Amino acid sequence: MWVQSSRTRRNLRYSSIDAIFSTPWSLLSLPGSFLMAGLLNAYFQIGPFWFGLLCAMPALANALQIVMVPFIARYMAVRDFTLCHGWMNLGIWLSGLVGIAFIPRDNPDLAGWFFTCLFALGSTTLSLLVMGWTAWVGDFVPVEIRGRYMGRRNRFASIATLSFMCLSILMLELLDASRIAYIILVAVAVFARMAAMYIQHLIQSPDPTGGQVASANWAKELSALKEHKPLMRFVCYGMASGFFMAGMGALVPIYALDQLGASPAQFTSFSIAGTISGALGVRLWGEMIDRHGAVPIMLISFIAWRIGDMGWLFITPDALFWMYPMWISGGLMAIGYLLGSFNLLLKLIPKHSRTAGISLNLTVTSIAATIAPILIGWILNKAGQLDWNIPLTYRCLMAICLTGCLLSTLIIRGIKEPQTKPELNTIQGAMRTIRQLTVNQGLNFISNASFIVRRKR
Repeated sequence: MWVQSSRTRRNLRYSSIDAIFSTPWSLLSLPGSFLMAGLLNAYFQIGPFWFGLLCAMPALANALQIVMVPFIARYMAVRDFTLCHGWMNLGIWLSGLVGIAFIPRDNPDLAGWFFTCLFALGSTTLSLLVMGWTAWVGDFVPVEIRGRYMGRRNRFASIATLSFMCLSILMLELLDASRIAYIILVAVAVFARMAAMYIQHLIQSPDPTGGQVASANWAKELSALKEHKPLMRFVCYGMASGFFMAGMGALVPIYALDQLGASPAQFTSFSIAGTISGALGVRLWGEMIDRHGAVPIMLISFIAWRIGDMGWLFITPDALFWMYPMWISGGLMAIGYLLGSFNLLLKLIPKHSRTAGISLNLTVTSIAATIAPILIGWILNKAGQLDWNIPLTYRCLMAICLTGCLLSTLIIRGIKEPQTKPELNTIQGAMRTIRQLTVNQGLNFISNASFIVRRKR
């Protein structure tokens, strides 16, 4: 029988409180989340070019981490590595709060430049601190209870997510989506994150170094992965599907807010619907994956999700209520796809190269997810200059993205799934870019969630 020490109990309690206070900040850090999508498109009206560029910043940072982490982590203990980049990120967002208060509303290009710099710096520090936190939490959360504890921690974060979303609807409605409404919400997120950072300092690592971020044989491990053909096939699939998912993720918020006339409060309510349905479906999909395997569940949920999103091609400003069934079904299907993808990835990665395999997959999918929103923004900007039919342009681009997603499933159809269970391990970063893209389309509760394999007793 494993018994918790008093230090372990304190660490777990502090980590749970940290999850609650960090939730608003985790939503603030993604341009496509309900809060930032409304601020950028409905208030500052930065336009599709700038929004596409901003949506690419988190994916670009994820792509660069494969180079930055081994170099930077070499000089810092993992606890110091995590806390250092956490405070750097917080400082960046404090400056962002000041900028939001003073940037003129009638200068979208200035706002575009400011937010591009803000998200470039913020996403870079976020990518690094997540890698550090992944290694650090594996040190202070005992392996015997890791699955059960992370499940409880995720529930706390989900409650905090829904609470912040409800607060957002209230503030946006009461203050008519004004600058002061957004300043209040951003301030809540930033200062709650500051409290979370102080709480993180109370966590004491059993290992004085706090664990390890990257191994000394990082480059050799990456090179050896090319011999694992099923893994390479999965990575190619992630690149193709990630490209079209990123394109769709860049289109959805700006189309709903600018072309369909949804208010920021309405857009937040759609996100709540997707978040609740996704959260309710986690257990069901997990049981189905255990019973039938990851590949069939991935294919079924992903195809159903993308077919359901065909509704975007037909919805009009007079029929916005149809958004609710679309986002409810989308949230339910998207979480099945995400869980299936994560399980399959861990099955395909060699046991001795777990971190390298996760990093390779993250980098390749992130490169694709960086290109797509920039390309989408450029096309939409060009369409405005050439006086094209803008609503029709949006629908055509959505049709291309959805069709591309469906065709990408041919890459993994028939892939042989190893009949093994993934090793017990935290995998916060395994599907990070895909998780961020699903946040753009309503699954806000997974932005601060940690997936983990539960230990069989």
